[in-house]
Order: sequence, then C-alpha cells, then structure tokens
Amino acid sequence: MAAYAALVSLMNNIEQMMSHPRLSTVFDKKQIEAIGEKADGLLDLITNSNIDGGSKEASDLESQIASAAHAAEDVIESHIIDQIPAGSSHGCSLLDLQQIIEDMDGIMRKGAELKEKLRAREEQATHGEMDAVEEKQPLTTTTGKASPVGLEDDVIHIMDKLTIHQPKQQIISIVGMGGMGKTTLALNVYENSFIKEHFDIRAWATVSQQYCAKEIFSKLLSSIAQSGSENDLGLELHQSLWGRRYLIVLDDIWSVEAWDEVKRYFPDNGNGSRIVLTTRLSDVASDCGSSSCITMKPLKKDQSWVLFCRNAFQQEHCPYPQLESVGNEIVRLCRGLPLSIVVIGGFLLKSPRTVGFWEDVAKNIISIPNSMEKQEILDVLSLSYNHLPPHLKPCFLYMGIFEEDREIRASRIIKLWVAEGFIKPKRAQMLEEIAEGYLNDLVDRNLVLVGRHRYNGKIRSCRLHDLIRDLCLKVSEKDKFFYAKRALNNMTEERRFICHDFIRSADGHEMSDAVMSAHLLRSLLCRSAHEMSDALMSAQLLRSLVSSTWWKLPVVFNLLRVLTVISDCSAEDVMQNLNLRCLTFEPFDSGAWVWLPPSISLIWNLQTLSIHVVNNSLVVAPIEIWSLSQLRHVECKRIYLPHPPPNDCVVMGNLQTLTKAVNLRLSEEVRKRIPNTSKLHLIYDKKLKGYDDCLFDHLHNLGSLHKLQSLKLVSTSANSSCNADRLKCAFPVSLKKLSLKNCSLDWNDLTIIGSLPQLEALKLDNSVKGQNWSLVNGEFLRLRFLSIINCDLRCWDADSSHFPVLEKLRLEGLMHLEEIPLDIGEIPTLEIISVDRCSESAGISAKKIKEEEESLGNEGLQILDIDESIDARAEPFIVAFKFLAFRWSLDYLYD
Repeated sequence: MAAYAALVSLMNNIEQMMSHPRLSTVFDKKQIEAIGEKADGLLDLITNSNIDGGSKEASDLESQIASAAHAAEDVIESHIIDQIPAGSSHGCSLLDLQQIIEDMDGIMRKGAELKEKLRAREEQATHGEMDAVEEKQPLTTTTGKASPVGLEDDVIHIMDKLTIHQPKQQIISIVGMGGMGKTTLALNVYENSFIKEHFDIRAWATVSQQYCAKEIFSKLLSSIAQSGSENDLGLELHQSLWGRRYLIVLDDIWSVEAWDEVKRYFPDNGNGSRIVLTTRLSDVASDCGSSSCITMKPLKKDQSWVLFCRNAFQQEHCPYPQLESVGNEIVRLCRGLPLSIVVIGGFLLKSPRTVGFWEDVAKNIISIPNSMEKQEILDVLSLSYNHLPPHLKPCFLYMGIFEEDREIRASRIIKLWVAEGFIKPKRAQMLEEIAEGYLNDLVDRNLVLVGRHRYNGKIRSCRLHDLIRDLCLKVSEKDKFFYAKRALNNMTEERRFICHDFIRSADGHEMSDAVMSAHLLRSLLCRSAHEMSDALMSAQLLRSLVSSTWWKLPVVFNLLRVLTVISDCSAEDVMQNLNLRCLTFEPFDSGAWVWLPPSISLIWNLQTLSIHVVNNSLVVAPIEIWSLSQLRHVECKRIYLPHPPPNDCVVMGNLQTLTKAVNLRLSEEVRKRIPNTSKLHLIYDKKLKGYDDCLFDHLHNLGSLHKLQSLKLVSTSANSSCNADRLKCAFPVSLKKLSLKNCSLDWNDLTIIGSLPQLEALKLDNSVKGQNWSLVNGEFLRLRFLSIINCDLRCWDADSSHFPVLEKLRLEGLMHLEEIPLDIGEIPTLEIISVDRCSESAGISAKKIKEEEESLGNEGLQILDIDESIDARAEPFIVAFKFLAFRWSLDYLYD
C-alpha cells in the first residue's frame, strides 16, 4: 500500500529531522507538528478502518493520501537539502506547508465519511449473522514434515527412472504450467536420501527466460563446490562430472536454445547419469530429447483439500465444521493449482475464521473474469495481497525489485525496507527486528519462500515464486510503486527505478538522459556486481560489461534515498546526493584507494554505507564520518576510520554493523561513539594506513560493548602483537560468535573465552601457541561450532562434558596433534568431525571415534579425513563437496 508506506516514511522523516542537531530549527515547529499529527491520523484511518483499496472510492482515497504524504516529504526534504550546505536556519515557506496541511484536513474529512459508509455496510452485511467462529491460535501439526500432497506417485515414478539400471545418460522432463508444483516435485526427489546415496554428484541450476550459459555453469559448479575461471566454466563443469555418476537438475528451462548451449558439457559416462528438466513448454521437453516426460496435472479434490487444510489450519483436516462447506468451495475455485491453494490457504490462516469472511473470499474468486491462464492465476493470488495488513503491503511489493529466480539475502531486504521508511518504530525494538518480523509474517502467509536458514533458525535468504513476483510487478506498475521496465520512457513522475540490465546506447547517454528526467526519484537500484555470480564478476569481465560508454551518475538527485550503482564517477560525485539513506557504491575502476570526501557529513540521514571494490583497495573515510548519527550499517571490503575529533561528542547510537575496519584505534573515545554495535570485524595490517603496535592496547575496550554479539579480530601478521595481555577481559558476556586470526594466545587463555555464557561459535586460526590444552569443567557450555586451524597443539585433554552441545568440529593444519580426545565422540549433538592437513595419528583417532559410535548404534556422526580421501583418489568430488559444505555452514555464523 503506497499510502501506508508514504505516511510511515513521512513520520519517520519528521522524527529524525527534529532530533537532528542542525535541522531541528530549520522549520516552523508548529507546522511540522501539525503535519505529523495529520499523518498519524491518516495512518490510523487506513490501518483501523478496513480501507484497503477494495473499492474505487477507497482506492482513490489511498491515492490522495499517498500524494499528500509525498508532497509533504518533497517539500521538507528539498528544503533540508537547500539549507544543509549553507548551514542556514531560515524557515521553510509557511505557504508550502500550510497548503499541505489543508489538503490533509480535506482528506481526513473524506476518510471519515468513507469510514462511516464502510461501517454501515459491514453492519448491514453482518446483521443477524450468528456464524462467527471462535478465534483460536493457529493449530500446529503433529505429523512432522509433510509429504508433497498429490505428488507421491510422481516422486516414486521419477525415482524409478533415475535409479533404474540403464547405463546410458537419460533425460527426464517435468512439464506443467506455472504454479503446478514442478520445482516442488524435482526438489523432493533431489533431496531424497536414497537419491543422495545413489549419485556421486548432484547439481541444481535455475534457468528462467533470460538465461546466461555462464551463469548456469556457475550455479552448477557452486552446487558441487567447484569454481573455475570465467572463460572455462563449461570445461570446468565437464571435468568435474567426468567419470562420476551425476544428477543434474535444470529448473524452469524455457527454450531449446538454452539446452543446446549447455548439453555438450554433460558427459555420458555410461554409468547411469541423469538430467532432470522442468519446463512449462511441452515442445521444449520433446526437443531436448527427453526419454521420459511427466506432465503435471491439477490436484484432485481430496488432494486439494488436504493441501488447503495444511496451509489454512496447519493440520490435515478442518477443525471448524461451519467452514467446511465454504472452504471446499474456495478450494474448488482454485482449480487444483497448488500455488493458488497454498497462497490462499496461507492468507486464510491469518484471517478471521468466520463464514461471512470466507464467503467474501469465495465471491471475490468467482467474480474474477475469464482470462489467460497466467492472468487468472495472478487474479487469484492478488486476493492474498489485497487482504494483507497495510504495514506488510509495501514490504511485499518491494520484494519485486529483485531479479527473477534470484536468492534474496534477508539482511539486504531488511536494510532496504528500513532505508525506504516502511518500518514504523516500536519502543524497545530496533527497526531491523521489526522488519525481520514482517519478513517472517510474509513467509507464514506463503507469499515469500525461505531459501536458507541460519544456524539459529532465522531466515538467511529467501526468494519469490516467479508468479508471485509477477504479481508484485503488476501491482507496482498499477500503483506506480516502482518502475522496472527495460524500455526507458518518460520517468518524470517515477519515485523508484529498478534496472537489472546494463542499458547502453551507442553514445552511452540513453540511460543518463532517462534517469535525469526523474526529478522525484527516491530509489535507483541497478544490478550490482556483488549480487552477480562470483564466477562472472572478475575485474576483467566488469570491464567488458562496463566499458567506456557506461553512463555516469547524473550530478544530483535532491530526493534520492536508496542508490545501488556501478559507476566510473567518483565517491565525491555520488555523495552530492545529500538525502541518501542507503548507498551501495561500486567504483568501476578502484585500482587506487577510494577516498570518501568530507562532504559525507552533509548526508544528514545516511543509514547504510556499503562500498564494494573488485580488488583489495582501501576505502579511506574522513574524520567527518563520526558526525553521522543515523548510521546503522557500515559494510566495506576494507575501510579505514580515523580517530574521532576529541571536541565532538556525537554518539552513533544506531550503529549495529561495522565490518572490516582497518587499524581502528578502539580507544575509550571510539567505544563511547559506538555503544550499541552488535557485529564488529577488525583488521590490523602493518602495510596499511594508521598501523601502530599500540593499537592493540585499546582492545580491552571490547569488553564494554555490551551489545556485541559477533566479533572477528584479524591480524595480517603471523607474529601478531595482539597477545593475551592485550586481550585480557576484552570479550563482553553478550558475545555469541568469535573469530581470531593471527593472535598470540596460549591455551590457558581460552578459559576466559570458554566462560563466555552466550558463545556458540569459535574459530581460532593461528591464534593459540603451546602444545597442551586441558579444559576445565563449566567451559564452552553453549558452543556449537569449533574450528581450530594452524597451531602446535599436541596433547588435548577433553571429554563430552566440556562441549555438551557441540555440533561441528573442524581441525585443520594440526600437524603435531597426537589424537582427538576419544570421549568427544560421546557428545550427543555432534554431527561432524573434519580433519584436514593434520597428523596421521589425528586421522586414526577420528576413525576410532567413528567406529566406537557405530558400535553403540550412532550412525549420524560423520568423519571427513580430507587428506586421506584426496590421496587415495576416493570420491574426491564428494569429499570436497561435503567438506566445503561444512565450512560454509560455519561461515554462515560470521555473515
């Protein structure tokens, strides 16, 4: 809902402006307070009056509210931008704001009249209705992980085709319209434990309409933990598959041309390798040479009902007899399409459980006119959007800015929601926490799919079904929420422009000219290098994509808030946009250091600063960066922050993330500036600006960062001066994740670390000296991940009581270790022990642990002896995949 987003953004803006030391006197206080009060009243109107845009008059009112809120923001922020450079305190034109206040008053009156009309209609519709069903908490299923409804026979059929004794390479196709469950079927087979055991290698790539062969190869190589040079990706894939029995899944392939470009890289080893294709087009399946084809059919009535109940009630039957009849009618109208059933069911899970409400849903489905299949599905799915709470509508629509089939990092979408002003503050909760709750709510409603989870169960990444994304694009275009077309038309009224392609004309001005016409532009998001596949984004390829004709960023967008761009312009040019809140900047040619200008201090509301470079360049910040009180996240590959000025007392109380800060002097002054930081990554490098051995003397101040949860401390020198004395009492009790590299501790010092009550992950890389480690009871009580790399450890005295909840143990480069303590195998939660480049006796003890556990019936413990596996040439690709998968699971902790 554009109106909700505009009002919340306006209210957030007013609050931030009035608390800013230089801006609180720029406006007439009475007028600003009046606008805030009107905005709050309008927000209450649209959130508590069922004004959801369902009728034309409600839709018109929403548009008027959004326009008034946008006008107020435009006037306020334009005036701010005019005043900041000059440091003037002259008030804004009273007439400009007064007109907006009067407009809002008029809208309030119209809203009150509409509210009364809707109330009267609702009373008339529900008069005498006695069928209200008692509202209950969502029921949880006790059946465990549910099998795919209606796909059981297809799963068995495909598994037979995959495993039948037929040495020649076979191609199996799954065909069906969008939303029919093709990917769900393929994924259930792909993840089946029997299939995992049957094939040496499994790899998955989503193709989609706008395919790129190199990107397909990159996805497949990533699935099998391999990587190659940008010019030899196909050859690298072929070599990885050669001689192995493999299963390849190409999901959502749209053309024979895409298949023709990649098929020659899949060798026929004569050992039962298989390729599974999912497609919406029957002719693609036949032209690709499929030996077997499964055509997806609509679910039967009973299957549809079970799937509906799982999503609407979270169990396999309807617990409310009053709703069975209308529920069956809703299911019938979904015509057996799994996606429609799942989305409508997820919507009803969060909706009133009354016969009247459900009948309205059924009527809305019936009223949808006959149309093309895709449009018909979108109309059904739009019911879930129309009935979303107002606060979720802008967040859901914004998911459409990402490319089709793109995995979306949860942290990125949350930061963008915050920067766009969609999140209404709540006491005692950070905006990011509120936004995370919004994302979980969208997942619960089946509108957003979870990609991967973090170790603690939180969402790491998510994605949209392509039909759901089409819904986002359709509604966004209708409501002018964002502009995401390939053609560059007149953009004078656009507020958000999404560009995923490198749009260039012969003279390189096509994009610049079109974007420059967008005077009201708030967000400009271009495809960024760090979002592309790493295999595709070397410096050489960047130069081929971003040639000398690549557009330069127009000089200034006064109202621009969110900017993601690759450009050859300077940081100083980019930072002339003084209203920026979220900046993701990728200098095209950053061979030299990137110097941020002192004018960064004029960007009054900067919240996220993310600068990505294609090499090891250093981002150098000016001292003025310490005046940015609104900063929430600083994420650079390497950034140097000078010591703050002693006479300036600005506290960066919103700062949560500071990653890869180089040679930061963590003095008491700095510690006071960043009291609420939860994620901190420090690098100390003798070769870079500001290094001094005395830097380590200040690390004890880490202990005073009482909200710190994740800490990485890296010295680039193996003979680090970061020793135990300097780290004494340096770790706050709030710490959950700790990574130390090239620090000079001894094993006795780990008692301090082991006593941290919240510690869940510990990575020690060349950071502990000495040969003997004897643990003490009561240490590492919550540790789940332990990685010890490159140390002289010889004798290790430990048992299961010392790591009671350990899940993963990684040992690498321990050439003198006599044995892994055998009692560690008795830890009930232990899943994997990885041994790489360790002593022979360490590998033998790992096997002994495995044998003892198997004799006790514990088949779940995995032992990966990487050296032995590689030396014996026994399943090297499987070993590499499992080992790297283990490494990745640990790395997630520090992401």
